[in-house]
Amino acid sequence: MEAAADAAPLLSDPLAALARIRIVPDQVAAERLALACDQVHDWAARAGLHSVAVHFSEASAYIEPLNARWAVHAGYITRTAGGREMFARSEQWYSRAYVLAVRFREGELALRALIGAGALAKDRGEYAQARRFYLRAARRAEHGSRRRRAAVALHFAFALAAETGHFRIAVRDANAALRNYPLHDERIPALAHDFAYLLIRNQHYGTALRLVDRLAERVDGVAAMGMLYGITARAAAGAGAESSYEAAAESALNIARINDECAGPVFVNLGEAARFWGQWEAAAGHAGRALAVAQRRADVEVERLAVELTRKIKRREPPPPAFEPPSDTPIAALARRLAARLRRWRRYYRGVGMKA
Repeated sequence: MEAAADAAPLLSDPLAALARIRIVPDQVAAERLALACDQVHDWAARAGLHSVAVHFSEASAYIEPLNARWAVHAGYITRTAGGREMFARSEQWYSRAYVLAVRFREGELALRALIGAGALAKDRGEYAQARRFYLRAARRAEHGSRRRRAAVALHFAFALAAETGHFRIAVRDANAALRNYPLHDERIPALAHDFAYLLIRNQHYGTALRLVDRLAERVDGVAAMGMLYGITARAAAGAGAESSYEAAAESALNIARINDECAGPVFVNLGEAARFWGQWEAAAGHAGRALAVAQRRADVEVERLAVELTRKIKRREPPPPAFEPPSDTPIAALARRLAARLRRWRRYYRGVGMKA
């Protein structure tokens, strides 16, 4: 314990609490023990030690089984771990969290549980169910005057619509999310990332690149940085910006090799980017890695994208050409609004992640 605390000073207090169990087990309150486990989980998650984070997060939820907050945390960390077993555990944790939050009238936690359940349904490929969870959370948040949480729910609904090709709905949901987010909210960079994906799906590569270029440098969290570097590399390739592509692709690849949470989408984006340069062998390698990650994590959406990418590579099908959206279109107007928000954005929170 002492060696671990010396190596990671932020863990000194929680490890001291855990060490007391061996000395005076009857004198350590369950609340203090659960908090200590959650602090270790938080540190491990930020350090990229996902299995350690899962272990300690679930420990918190078991120690205090009536605490909805620990159940929400356990739902999130098991979902992001991926795989059918973890998904099943995540579903149980989110279900418990929602029941407890409603029972004890903890509105914020109830909303987080609904949004998390929607994200889990999306990861499983249950898109209609996912959207129902998101919109249910948005309505509940708006009814309770929780604009920020409504923004998060609408943000998730927008990202789902973008991924499934419902572009007009996606723009509408993204506008609603941006209206509800506070000016300097920690999730604004995540919204920019997701909107860049929508722009790319519509072949607006230059607009996407201007939105996210160098944004990853302002983001905390390994997975979040990997996602942003990946989308930046794809946008830069589409826009023909070779230097920006090379820098972003190298950073994205380095992160994808060590972080399983973001690896699938990152490899898909790198594969799509390689197609722009006619690098078919590299593209096939990225597609294969994306497929392997998706199957290991039971990620239906990434598996679909990897299979589709592989098919395009085998046919040597080049990506569609770039074109910029007319300035009077809804998607162009929203891109300008989001870019203006990013210029004003300052980090007031401890980190900028992608989670709900």
